[in-house]
Amino acid sequence: MNVSSDTEAMGVQVREGTVHLRDGRRLAYVESGDLSGLPVFFIHGNPGSRHMRHPDDRLTHALGVRLITPDRPGYGLSDYQPGRTLLDFPDDLEQLANTLRIGRFALFGVSAGGPYVAASAWKLGERITRAALVSGAAPLARPGAMAGVNRDYRNAYTMAAWPEWLLHPLMAMHDRQVRANPARALAGLRSQASADDRAVLADPRIAAQVQGWRYEATRKGVAGMRREAHILAQPWNVPLEEIRTEVDLWYWEGDSIVPTQMGRYLANRIPRAVPRFFPGGGHFSIFSHWTDILTPLVQQGS
Repeated sequence: MNVSSDTEAMGVQVREGTVHLRDGRRLAYVESGDLSGLPVFFIHGNPGSRHMRHPDDRLTHALGVRLITPDRPGYGLSDYQPGRTLLDFPDDLEQLANTLRIGRFALFGVSAGGPYVAASAWKLGERITRAALVSGAAPLARPGAMAGVNRDYRNAYTMAAWPEWLLHPLMAMHDRQVRANPARALAGLRSQASADDRAVLADPRIAAQVQGWRYEATRKGVAGMRREAHILAQPWNVPLEEIRTEVDLWYWEGDSIVPTQMGRYLANRIPRAVPRFFPGGGHFSIFSHWTDILTPLVQQGS
C-alpha cells in the first residue's frame, strides 16, 4: 500500500508517502524535483531523514531528476527494525522501487548513507544505473580508519562500537539537548566546521534544512540512530570488488568528519570507481556541488 500527499516547495511539487513492507513495517519517503523525471534514490546521513536534500528543489527539477529520499528504519516516520544489518536495507529499497513502479534507477548517499549505497549497488546489481558516494564513510573496522578524523568524531566513531545498551542513554541525552535547542546545536556544528562549511551553513535556507532533517530524524527516539552506530562500527560484509556499476566518489580535503582517506580506500576496491577529490571544501560540500553530483547520475540513466 502506498499513501502519499503533495505539496509545493519553491514552485516545485513535493510528494510525501509511506509504503508498508512485506514484514509489516512502514517506510516513509519524500519525492522532490521533477516527479516525472529520471528516478534517483538519495540515502541520507546520520542523523538524517527523508527531508534531507538541497533546499532549492528547482535545481533538482532543472536536471529532470525525480529525487526519492526514504527514512531508514527508526528514523522519521519509518518503523524501527530490530537487529537490522547493512545488507537488510537494499531489500527495503527494492520494495519501495517496486511499489513506485520503478525499474532501474540511480542511487547516491551522503556520509553514513554511503555504506548503504555500496551495499545496494552490490546487492541490487543491474537495477542500479549509476551510484555516487558523497563524503561517504568507509569501513571503520580496519587499520588507519581514524586518520584525519577530528577529535569529536574520532570519539563518536569509537563509541559506536560500544554495546547498544550502553550507548543508548548517552545518545538519548545528547538528542534531548539538540531537540531542546536546535539553534545552539547548529552553532556548535558551525564552530567545528571548515571555513567552506561555515560559508555553506551561513545560508539561512541550508541552515533551516539541516535543522529540519536533524529534528525529524529522532521523531520516534534514538533507537534507529543507535542501531546505525552499531552497524557502521561493524565489518560491512559487502564485497566491494564485486560492485559492477560505475560509482562516483566525491570527497573534499577540508572534511575532517569523513576525510579523503576513506574515499581512497573505496577507490582502491570498487572496480569502476570514478574518484572525484577536491581541495578545500568540507562535509557539507554536497550543497555547493549538488548539480555536479546529480548530473552524471542523470546522464547514465537517460
